[in-house]
Amino acid sequence: MAPRPIPDRSSKAPILSILEEVAASQDHLRSRLAGALTSPPPGTPVDALPSVPLIDIGASFSGNSAARKAIAQQIRDACLTTGFFQISNHGVSAEAMDGVLDQAKRFFRDLSPTQKDKLHLKNSPLFRGYEPHDYSYVNPDDMGKDGTGYDHQQETKEGFNWGYETGLDPTGGDGKYVELDGQSPAETGLGNLWPSEDELPGFYAAIKAYYSQVLELARHLFRLFALSLGLEERYFDEVMTHPGGIARLLKYKGQPAVNGSAGTNGSKTEEGKLGLGAHTDYECFTLLLSSANPGLEILFPPSPLTDNKPLWMPCPVRPGTLTVNVADFLMRWTNGLYKSTIHRVVNKPGTGERYSVPFFFSINYDADVEALPEEVVGKSLYRPMKAGEYVLERLRATTM
Repeated sequence: MAPRPIPDRSSKAPILSILEEVAASQDHLRSRLAGALTSPPPGTPVDALPSVPLIDIGASFSGNSAARKAIAQQIRDACLTTGFFQISNHGVSAEAMDGVLDQAKRFFRDLSPTQKDKLHLKNSPLFRGYEPHDYSYVNPDDMGKDGTGYDHQQETKEGFNWGYETGLDPTGGDGKYVELDGQSPAETGLGNLWPSEDELPGFYAAIKAYYSQVLELARHLFRLFALSLGLEERYFDEVMTHPGGIARLLKYKGQPAVNGSAGTNGSKTEEGKLGLGAHTDYECFTLLLSSANPGLEILFPPSPLTDNKPLWMPCPVRPGTLTVNVADFLMRWTNGLYKSTIHRVVNKPGTGERYSVPFFFSINYDADVEALPEEVVGKSLYRPMKAGEYVLERLRATTM
């Protein structure tokens, strides 16, 4: 792999508390959205615009270390720029992917309002269960709370959330899993909220079939991330023994085809309904499975081609692939070297319903996260903390 220059981390910026980091993340989001473009300037060559690279990771499962390092270099290149890439030949079976998307349709279609309400997020301090469209907002500004000065933008998504449990881990885990708050589910009795087998026969089995495969893929990817940073391939293994792994089933309503004008700025979506607000993810990285309908948009960084303004661009729809993006915890762990990029979902007119299954991978929530080697990412500007503490505070900022 190519030599890695040590990033300049000579800033004297103060080390922030968790709550100060949450506030700073929101300020960064606002500054990026201000003036963002929803279409490139006239005359901009399409092939010159940024895109989401497709990386074939099939060879990374072989014993060929040179092949793994070459794939890791492609991952590094993506993480240094936009923080988004898509992967093919990833090892998650088509049956498992089709199966979990089918369960998303069944959950939102077949359960009654009363059955969904029994699983409501309000019944879980861990943000698990059924999530109506107006219960949480990934961009807190979209809530339009009094005094913020920002308009209310209602999200149209519905969700169902769950997290890691030993029965979903094909390795069996190490028996030491703790939740975001540092407590053991075995001691508190708290955990995932599932529909009963009578209500949705086969639901849990299909969820397990997908989750177990994508969990193993996430562990494999983290080894490639380690190589991409010039670390030993197994560097992160000891903090992936009972990892955080929140997943969601998401449904976005279809919108009727209408004649309308395109949006004119980065906060309004005149040409479609806001499915999920502009945000960055919180954990180490996300693995996203989506149905064929488009909707995911990425806010690419400013460049001379875009008059030095951020540009919203659709994420490509590539059947059979998974979309990977760097999340905030990995960004801070790499000292800002790897980019956690803003994205959103917009329901375009005439595109029909869209279903997706994001899997947010974290390390063990009780792990003490120390700075990576200084020769890799420079002198850290972030305070050590437990992974669960950070994710929990970010989630708390999103509920009404």
